[in-house]
Amino acid sequence: MICHRALAVFSLSLRRSLSIVALLTFSIFGSGCGLIGAGVATAGVAASTAIALAPIKLMFMCLPEGALIDTPGGSQAIETLKAGDLVIGYDGEPVRIQQIHGYLEDPENSEFLEIGFSCGASVDLCTMHRLGGIRAKELKLGDVVVGGHSIVSIRPYQGVERSYDLLTEDAGYRVAGIPVNSMIVEMYEAGRSGNVKH
Repeated sequence: MICHRALAVFSLSLRRSLSIVALLTFSIFGSGCGLIGAGVATAGVAASTAIALAPIKLMFMCLPEGALIDTPGGSQAIETLKAGDLVIGYDGEPVRIQQIHGYLEDPENSEFLEIGFSCGASVDLCTMHRLGGIRAKELKLGDVVVGGHSIVSIRPYQGVERSYDLLTEDAGYRVAGIPVNSMIVEMYEAGRSGNVKH
């Protein structure tokens, strides 16, 4: 459900490139919980993008800080990556990161899952993030994801303070060999249109 009230405070900083820092305070209709989120958009992204994403950010929490992303040189924590770095893309080939988005989460109201796979891998992500095009909250034990790995465990948890997502040259990136979709374009479209795809 999209928020009915949103207060956005934007701070502009002009340096070598335009940076827009959005501090967002929300009240979710009917739930009574609040969230303060911070999104950073870099040069080339209009302020309207941040405004469009503001209400939708409450639904999408991405991958938690510390999530290890596959790169050609080995696994690397998502928060240490930057635009231009190479990662293993959704299709298993090296691709460049075009954007990285970081968010401040409400640890008491964040909803994340640790999903374990038959190959021994595990992926931590929010319930709205997609694996193989399917929202994490819709996955069940025994489901098989792209690459033929079946789900052997699903553990919900809270307490995440920061989350991140990457926009790459293909549909996403890999975590422990598991294809993870980028949600940045879907979040933007949902914010712009007011509709969340299922």
